[in-house]
Amino acid sequence: MFVIKRLNYVSSIVLFLVLAAFSAPAFADIDQPDYQKTHYPGFTVSGKAYDKIQTEEFTMDCAVNNIIISVDAQVAEKAMFKGYIRFQYTHSGKWTSYLAFDGEYHFSSVNTVSAYQMMFVVTDPEKGDTRLNAVTVNGNYIPEEAMEYYMQKPLPFQPQKVVARPAIVSRAAWGARPPKNAYTQHQVQRLIVHHSWIPNQSQYKGAASIRGIQSYHMDDPQTSWTDIGYHFLIGPEGTIYEGRPETVVGAHCSPNTNSVGICLIGDYDPNKDPIPPVMEQSLLNLLSWLASKYNVDPRVNLYGHCDFSTKSCPGKNVYDRLPQYKEEILKAIGENK
Repeated sequence: MFVIKRLNYVSSIVLFLVLAAFSAPAFADIDQPDYQKTHYPGFTVSGKAYDKIQTEEFTMDCAVNNIIISVDAQVAEKAMFKGYIRFQYTHSGKWTSYLAFDGEYHFSSVNTVSAYQMMFVVTDPEKGDTRLNAVTVNGNYIPEEAMEYYMQKPLPFQPQKVVARPAIVSRAAWGARPPKNAYTQHQVQRLIVHHSWIPNQSQYKGAASIRGIQSYHMDDPQTSWTDIGYHFLIGPEGTIYEGRPETVVGAHCSPNTNSVGICLIGDYDPNKDPIPPVMEQSLLNLLSWLASKYNVDPRVNLYGHCDFSTKSCPGKNVYDRLPQYKEEILKAIGENK
């Protein structure tokens, strides 16, 4: 993604510094990438209306089929900063065409890739100062048979009932920072449940913990995402927090496109935090609303993070209850036969 820093963002930065002082440390149970590399191109454009840089071809030390690109750049007020990336397929050796992106970029494919090359272009009628600081590439491998299943279009599903949207704390209400740049739209097809792990229930500090997770996702050099990765987060007391809009790609579980990520605050592995009934009810209300609004069949398109990862997330105790949740959601939304 592009970390866009402009002079007219001063007020937002001041607000962030004030909020950060009240934020609780948080990390959240994200995947560790199979491939991770941060590049420092040293590309600066000053006093020019146009310039570009093309990197060398980078060979990865493992083949992956899911990649997130994160770009840290300081862009002049009137400049347009555009990124392009192409990938080389492992088995055929063929390269994709250059794929353009304006923000956080997600690549998913059934077939693996093992090399990439990037290009960045700056156009600026006022010839200001633009600097490309860093580019982070995180890649993960999901077995190709699983990717074929995850990337197929779901079978038609039509709920009988429309479930009301539950009460959700807005981004403004919990003090969210604005996203660094534009989101990528997607169609909601899958619902994926996570747990935060850290913070656990005893470490939870309400909205401060949500701000802490957002800061980790946006500021850690190994992620540097455009925004908090989840679409929704639920506190142990049942409060539902708004993350990214559910209609845009998140950064919570590859393949991220077409999936909505919901994070339960706490550690729900065995002998850790109990599952609070009020939080569980909020989860069911949220899942039922999403399933009815976007025609998601909970029997086949409700997952835990661990279905895509070696992590135990959303914790074994929550994951073991997913079959029961699917039944409860289906009761709430029904199905037209």
